Amino acid sequence: MHKTTYFLFLSTLLFLVFSPGVLAEENKINVTYISFSSSDALELASQKNLYNEFIEYTYIPAYNFTTYGASDELLAAGKNGFLETQDVIFCQMLDKSVYASMDKSFKAASDNGTSLMAIQSSDTPSYFAYDSNGSVDDPICNYYNNMSTEGDGLDNAEDLLIYLVTEGRILGLFTSFNESVVKVGNY
Repeated sequence: MHKTTYFLFLSTLLFLVFSPGVLAEENKINVTYISFSSSDALELASQKNLYNEFIEYTYIPAYNFTTYGASDELLAAGKNGFLETQDVIFCQMLDKSVYASMDKSFKAASDNGTSLMAIQSSDTPSYFAYDSNGSVDDPICNYYNNMSTEGDGLDNAEDLLIYLVTEGRILGLFTSFNESVVKVGNY
């Protein structure tokens, strides 16, 4: 499984390198994780995975705990165009209170080629390339639900990052071309 995943990563990296306007100036694949809280496993995986020099990982808190809407950091990332510079945005446990205030920014990022993916979220906009309730048997859910900061759990976090930059980018490009969305799970 690892060889296939790594081959896909390298193939995607080559594809992205030769795609204008997709990668940041430093030729890194930009992955942003937006969630209720940070993930120690993803943070560590971003530093330890085999391709860490090619992946720029950023965490942005999703919620403002005073207003229960989008966090100030997330609102700023939308307003200043940061989200549009990302290759993959992976959201976890977002809901209408965040999506409502971030809709224009997320849509602009999607229109700019960013692959938007959500897990364990509700009221996810239809332009997201991937939306799962988190309980299905697919690679994203399996990797995400089995992450930790050591052993196999760290391997799962590393594999999730690599999967997001390979399959996630391809899925995002497919979605933007076909205006369809992959919905996974029972809603």
